[in-house]
Amino acid sequence: MNNQAEIVRVLEIKLSDVRVGFLAGYNDGKNIFTFAHEYINLEKENRPTLSLKYYDQPINVFRKPLISRVKLPPLFSNLLPEGELRDYFVRYLKIDSDHDFAMLSLLGRDLPGAITAREMAKNDVPPYAINYRAQIPDQIITARNNVANNFSLSGVLMKFSMFEKNGEFFITKSKNIGNWIIKIPSTRFQHVPFNEYACMQFAKSAGIDVPEIRLIKLSNIKGIPDILMPDERFAYAIKRFDRDQKKRIHSEDFAQIYDFYPAQKYKGTNYETMARTIYNVFPDAINDIQEFAARLVVNIMIGNGDAHLKNWSIIYPDAIHPHLSPAYDIVFTRAYIENDDSIALNLGKEKKTIALSLDHFKKLAKRADFDWNIIKKRVLETIQRARDNWPTVLYDLPMHDLHKQKLKQYWKTLTPDFRIVI
Repeated sequence: MNNQAEIVRVLEIKLSDVRVGFLAGYNDGKNIFTFAHEYINLEKENRPTLSLKYYDQPINVFRKPLISRVKLPPLFSNLLPEGELRDYFVRYLKIDSDHDFAMLSLLGRDLPGAITAREMAKNDVPPYAINYRAQIPDQIITARNNVANNFSLSGVLMKFSMFEKNGEFFITKSKNIGNWIIKIPSTRFQHVPFNEYACMQFAKSAGIDVPEIRLIKLSNIKGIPDILMPDERFAYAIKRFDRDQKKRIHSEDFAQIYDFYPAQKYKGTNYETMARTIYNVFPDAINDIQEFAARLVVNIMIGNGDAHLKNWSIIYPDAIHPHLSPAYDIVFTRAYIENDDSIALNLGKEKKTIALSLDHFKKLAKRADFDWNIIKKRVLETIQRARDNWPTVLYDLPMHDLHKQKLKQYWKTLTPDFRIVI
């Protein structure tokens, strides 16, 4: 029998100022999240919601730990970067790309939503949070104090969590937390900041709830690492809906809700399942399901093939009850991928934009078990607002001319229910 002690590091997980639990990372790659006893013992009306799967649940649900190997459980793994930003931190930490625990320890001060993760000293960890044979190192193993850019944002393209001061934007350091997300120009795709800014303005003009957005000069951004960038002058900025001044507002994306890893964001489920969750669980179900349907219409009409599970989120404005978050990451993806003729997830068993019609929204309502009339008026209003506003808005926005031409060609491919004539 092997009696060798396991080595473990422990992160304290908080929602704002409330200790929620402990995430233990063992040297064999095992990760175990255990809810804190004081969190479990809170009165239900005072217990902040960690994830929708724990919303309005009996107390015994919190006694079951989350266990995973190498990668953290999806609830935490989805807090971490993908793509270029992840590669940057992998190189910094000199770790394997799947080593989520080390990355969360580094970046846990400024994460999406209200979650924070802080590595704990040996004497601060309660015995129930780790295996009885496990040993915690005497010294905290973290590089956090040696890196300025210790924030995390999910997503593939390079982006930064920043705060604004006198018209300039700074990467979060020390006690500052970012209240803006800044997306710099991509070396893979041209003019993404202009594309996303234009598409978000399209969405706003169609009645969609969007945060404040801006195009900002790269010269007004301070502290960007020395990374390769194209010859473009502007970045895209979006105000964070999970921040209110220095206050954190909890949020989570639908990949976290359904326990899917980022790699499953295009295939984990469908829009009907998401609609059913919103309608059956959210307190303000009518307004949220109408906004959800309107946003689907916009994604179809704008040619956004990237409205996957991680590009839909919910927020907890009062820390407890869920509400659909404002829209984000709406992009005319066909501008970059010529054969991009699909939406991200199935809608009425269909993904091809050239085949989608109002009948698919009727199917969505039927399969999500609510009356079509609940969303019908909002869907039709959104279509009409797009038809009324977008042709004019298109000429006024700083979208690249080639992208404008492609968008006008795309509108011609849509079924009569969604087509825009220009």
